[in-house]
Amino acid sequence: MKFSIGDATDRALCIALKHEFLRCDEAFAQFASAGEALIMQGQDRRRAYKAYDAYARFIHHLYEFALCAIARDRQDISTLQAVDADRYVSSYLQRSLQKRRDAILDGTAPAWENHISAFPESIPPSLATEFRRARNTALAHAGIKRPRLNLSDFYDRCHKFLHIFYRDAQSWWGRESDDFPDLEEITAFSLMISQNPPAQ
Repeated sequence: MKFSIGDATDRALCIALKHEFLRCDEAFAQFASAGEALIMQGQDRRRAYKAYDAYARFIHHLYEFALCAIARDRQDISTLQAVDADRYVSSYLQRSLQKRRDAILDGTAPAWENHISAFPESIPPSLATEFRRARNTALAHAGIKRPRLNLSDFYDRCHKFLHIFYRDAQSWWGRESDDFPDLEEITAFSLMISQNPPAQ
């Protein structure tokens, strides 16, 4: 379904983007905490589970955020085929990597940033496909593939690129202040169903 920037569909999509990024941000914070516990306190199954679960949620929400951003860029909320989604996600990941490299090369990167040699010129060709498959297997779809998915290997090879994209998106969609955003029915959710129950 096509829409125009600024119309009701676009406004709803922007709320969904903000919500999905907040979920991604929260999952990343939980992953960082769980990862620190795994490193500092040592490997055990419960700590490994918590780190895995937080990372699975991070990649899930980051991927969903990307799909929502793609819909906004296309001004079309119809579902993409996997091959098209991979192409768009690849372009987002590459653009974020290029922005990071450009900031290092033109001297606008923070002083603590890594040397340019830490960042290849392009993302791995299969990155978007691996991202989608890891998201599907680790969190979105339960099945026999999950216990066989080596998320540690995925993290080792792919996390740098996902983290660059995440930090790039954070500059636009992260929280800017302590005031929590109004996400309409999302932030209106309540366990108190009604102050005025219907008449019997």
